[in-house]
Formats: sequence, C-alpha cells, structure tokens
Amino acid sequence: MQVEAAWATFLESWLPPQYEVVKNKHIVGEIDNGEPPEETDIVVLRPSYPRSLRSKSHILVGGVAAAFSVKSTLRGSSIQQAAQSCARLQRTMAPREGTPRKELTRSVIYGLLASSHEWKQPSSHPYYNVSKQLFEADQKFAARPISSLDLVCVPDLGTWNHITSVRPPMPSRPQMFEDLPALERQAAIDLFNTMDIRSAFVLNPARREGDVLASFLTSIYSRLALQDRELKTLADSFSLMGADSGGRDKSRIWNASEVLSAGVRETPWNHWDNFTFGAEYATTYGWHVPW
Repeated sequence: MQVEAAWATFLESWLPPQYEVVKNKHIVGEIDNGEPPEETDIVVLRPSYPRSLRSKSHILVGGVAAAFSVKSTLRGSSIQQAAQSCARLQRTMAPREGTPRKELTRSVIYGLLASSHEWKQPSSHPYYNVSKQLFEADQKFAARPISSLDLVCVPDLGTWNHITSVRPPMPSRPQMFEDLPALERQAAIDLFNTMDIRSAFVLNPARREGDVLASFLTSIYSRLALQDRELKTLADSFSLMGADSGGRDKSRIWNASEVLSAGVRETPWNHWDNFTFGAEYATTYGWHVPW
C-alpha cells in the first residue's frame, strides 16, 4: 500500500491536474466476455469522465487514460501477471478498425510499476532478465500488438517502452539484386515487397533515478497526447530534451494479415494517418509512439 501511495503521489504531481489518479478500481470493459473485472492498483481517469462516477468502485474503460499494476519488488511473476492482466483488459474492449493506429495501439495505457527488483546479485543480469521476461510474457499473452504491455518502470533499474513499427512494401528494381545468388535474390525481392510489422520493448537504463522517471513521464505524455492534443506541445518538449533515449531489444515479427484489417492493408501508404516512423526503427518523435 505504501508503494501504491508513492506512485500515485508521483503521478498526481507530474500529470496535468485534469487527470485524476485513483487507486484500487475495477475496470469494466465494453464487451462482457464472462471474465470478471480485475482490481487495478492505480487508474488515471480521463478529464471527461463524469464526476458522479469517479467515486465508484468500478470504472468504465472508456474513462480510463492509464492503468498500472504496482509491485514493491519486480519479479518474473510480476511481469507475467501484468502481461496477462493487460491482455485480459484488451479482450474486454470493442475492436477499433479503420486506421493503423486504431488497430495496432490501445487507447488505454497499461503499465507495470515497481520500487525495486529482485536481481541484486552481481551475476544476476537484471536488464537481460527483465527484457527476456517481457518478451516471453508478450509471446504468451499478447495475440496482437494492441494487447501488449506499454510500460515497465523501475527507478533503480530502467524504463521499458513497447513500440510497434511498420515498414511498407518498398519499390525495387531488378538491378538492385543482380549481384546476389538466385535464391537470395528472390528472398530479397520478397522482403522488399512485403509489409513488415515489428514490436519491441525499448530499454532506457538507469544512470540516475531521475533519468528513469523522466523517460517514464515522456512516454506517458507521448501516449496521452495521441488522445489529448493539448498535451502534444509538452510531450514534444520532453522528447526533444532527450528524456526518451534508449535501445531496442529483441523484436517480435507480426503477420500483417493477422493484425491489420484488409481495409487498412489496402489503404495507400500516404493515407496511413502518419503512423509509420518513416523508417523501420528511426527516432522520429522519440522511441515511443509515432505521430
């Protein structure tokens, strides 16, 4: 409870005042799939959420800007539980279709917060352990990028951000591959002609505790600004100040036909609501979410 209170106070201090932070709420989804709503440690409410509903024990998912599972000590089981809860929440949300952003990113931020971690021994390799656990939990519970955890923050370790990038089919000329053996040539042509969708957890490791929290806040503002354009200027400022630098870890590759509707796949690339980074892993608008 003390750890929850500390994180809630931090969010209240740094998020815009119109985003109320509440604790221990059950999030009610848009689809009744028979799964009872879980109690969520910290919930950030949207400014538009009706005042008469804010004190209730159950919160409608449409009124949730962000939700966080909170642990005093990060363990492998913590990551598994958070990934499972995130995927369960996504299953209660009605599908949004029509643009890449709607189909690849979730409107509700879901993250895992901890005050410290269990990998303290010199030979424990905490960065590797967390990254490995995140990748494995994502494979186990997230059937689509939209079901993945968004954030993990541990002040004395680092911040992990989930990103999804798309590389469109690219025009190619036969002479580009003329020096390759025949089998490799065809593989290269097929690669250029195929839409490439990847996701990864990007780590900003701890140099100072303040750097980790700055990276966490930058990602929160970046994601909130996708829904609330009034926050874009501040989100841009945080990103341009360098608070979101980091490196990506192992990528998960997705089949476009399984994660995007036919309508979106057939939409001309220049109409893709600026979702792409412009390059597979460029840093346009930081590492977090493309505009």
